[in-house]
Amino acid sequence: MSTQPGTSGQTPLYEDLPCGHLLLGADSLIVRANRLFAQWLGCPPQHIEQRLRLTELLTPGSRVFYSSHVVPLLALQGFANEVSLELTTAGGQALPVLLNAQHLEGAGSQDALISVTAFNASATRRYEQMLVATQERAERALDELREQREQLRVTLESMADAVVTVDANGQVKLLNPAAAALLRVDAREVVERPFAEVVRLLWADDQQPRPCPVVQCLFLPEAQQETRASLLRAHDGTLCPISDTVAPIHDARGRCTGAIWVCRDVSEQHRLAEHAAHALRHDMLTGLLNRQEFEQALARCAAAQGWPGYLLCYLDIDQFKLINDTLGHAAGDLLLRELAQLLRDGLRKDDLLARLGGDEFGMLLKGCSAGEAVQRAQALRKRIQDHHFHWEGGTHRVTASMGVAQLPGPGEPASMALIHADIACHAAKEAGRNRVQFFTSADTLVQARHGEMHWVPRLQQALAQDRFELLYQPIVATAPGASRVKYGEILLRLRDDDGQLVSPALFIPAAERYQLMSALDRMVLRKTLDWMQRTPSVHCSINVSGQSLGDLAFLDEAVTNIKRSRVDARRLCFEITETAAIGNLEAAQAVIAQLRALGARFALDDFGAGMSSFAYLHLLKADVLKIDGGFVKDLHRDPRHRAIVESIHHVAAAFDMRTVAEWVENEAILDELRAIGIDYAQGYFTGRPVPLKSWNAESPWQPTQAAPAGAAVS
Repeated sequence: MSTQPGTSGQTPLYEDLPCGHLLLGADSLIVRANRLFAQWLGCPPQHIEQRLRLTELLTPGSRVFYSSHVVPLLALQGFANEVSLELTTAGGQALPVLLNAQHLEGAGSQDALISVTAFNASATRRYEQMLVATQERAERALDELREQREQLRVTLESMADAVVTVDANGQVKLLNPAAAALLRVDAREVVERPFAEVVRLLWADDQQPRPCPVVQCLFLPEAQQETRASLLRAHDGTLCPISDTVAPIHDARGRCTGAIWVCRDVSEQHRLAEHAAHALRHDMLTGLLNRQEFEQALARCAAAQGWPGYLLCYLDIDQFKLINDTLGHAAGDLLLRELAQLLRDGLRKDDLLARLGGDEFGMLLKGCSAGEAVQRAQALRKRIQDHHFHWEGGTHRVTASMGVAQLPGPGEPASMALIHADIACHAAKEAGRNRVQFFTSADTLVQARHGEMHWVPRLQQALAQDRFELLYQPIVATAPGASRVKYGEILLRLRDDDGQLVSPALFIPAAERYQLMSALDRMVLRKTLDWMQRTPSVHCSINVSGQSLGDLAFLDEAVTNIKRSRVDARRLCFEITETAAIGNLEAAQAVIAQLRALGARFALDDFGAGMSSFAYLHLLKADVLKIDGGFVKDLHRDPRHRAIVESIHHVAAAFDMRTVAEWVENEAILDELRAIGIDYAQGYFTGRPVPLKSWNAESPWQPTQAAPAGAAVS
């Protein structure tokens, strides 16, 4: 099952609409366009979204009309209906469309999106032109009158739009079957009657009478169009929303002999527009509000009423992935629908319920204290625990973990409520699942989750803004000699908002817990390969996390990127911690085998921290052991640590592996490493990390000792 709202194997609703659909952001920027709209323009949606403004797609005349009429209407009343405009296609042709625009409710007007539905008006425009041309030809050529009238009759009867023609005095001369049906009249009874008596129009916003468009057209002999929404009152009293146009009819000498009024019932268009707007606010699988609408509702609530009497509950189904993996996504979808109904039934009318994504739900509880909110959350948790989920003859039980949080005080963003409730929910899972946790900053579990979750949006934003930087730290051969080959490890740092470099020790735990390590590893490999293309003299070691070891997509992407970069894989060494390697033994073996086939080398990083890993050396077939710096930093003062380092070196030699000592901080440590026979040293004494953009092959701290032929360095 998909973990994204409304993506349960279905296309988004707006893609199924029989009309074009757009979401507009600030300054008419197209945020989203469906396929039909893009097809009209002759280009894929991605060439439009986030690149073009709606005004850039309009013909010059329509662009002026949009800016002078539609934009003010949107600002004044929040919508503009039945606006006739022309788009410019990729081939330079003008495509007439009928447009409805509506502001979607948001936290603030500056953040509001505009939902636009557009209908191809080419057929209507052609029919209008055909009718006008037909009647003008009838005036110019009486000999062709019978044929033209028959053509007119057939055309009118075949049209879905209502058509009424009048003479120069405004008397009805002709109306087609669609017009008779829309007006609920007998066509024979209304001919020769004034148009204003037959066709009764109202403004949609206040239902006051609308001036007769035919009279306006006859006195102002040019095409008329209203941007204000209208209603038609039929002769049986029913009302329906319409879109209409009127144009004068001229004879061969240019005299106005009448007018033609074309009208379309847009009830279905309104229904589709409302349906599209509903889909933007709701989750298609469960019918609940979606995360965006829930967050906007929180903001509206805060702005209108403040927080007293409101608490937020965040619910996460325990081990939901197990249901998907064992029973299938269809079972997972059904379970989510059943749980959504359970929660609906367990909440009061004034409470707000939403699906926030995947198996996560949010509830805004109104009119209760903190203690009452926890009690109500416990009752919901028990409803889920007691629920019997039936699938293909089997019965299954599920549980949920829940976090409850007070809403933030004045001056704090409403989004903090979701963050706090989410933190409490994760703390509930840490405490054993199937329980309710109330957010309080003094709680130890909450403090731990809060510290990690604080990094998640920062890391996601840093990835999106490319604010991670790579550094290169040399790895120096301890044996005397000379070599022009430069070896070093690629290190990761984050450039924070204040411009300072942040150590990975601060954000890697959060990245590991919240499944961001694979994205970081991909980024590091991609950037390293780009640099190695431009810097042919270096050999690099790159760290690979345990998450990436178990991610087949990472392995496939790594192989593809290495081949595409044309970097000799023998210049690469991948470092895997012994903990990750042992915890993902089969995956580690597969990664090592495939990348080694390209020529890459492998190192076991932080070796020695868990001495049980000696037993796995013959299975992992690494090229290098990097000795944990905790044993290295004081081996010149601690005989026990020196003994451990020496034993690791002897075992590595038995497996024909090279050894690298980390945290080499002074010359005394380096002398001891040489005495033991350690092959390489890495630390601030042998070379400090330098940003890739500042790296210089001739830097004085670069290693000058020889590296054994064929040796792999991490």
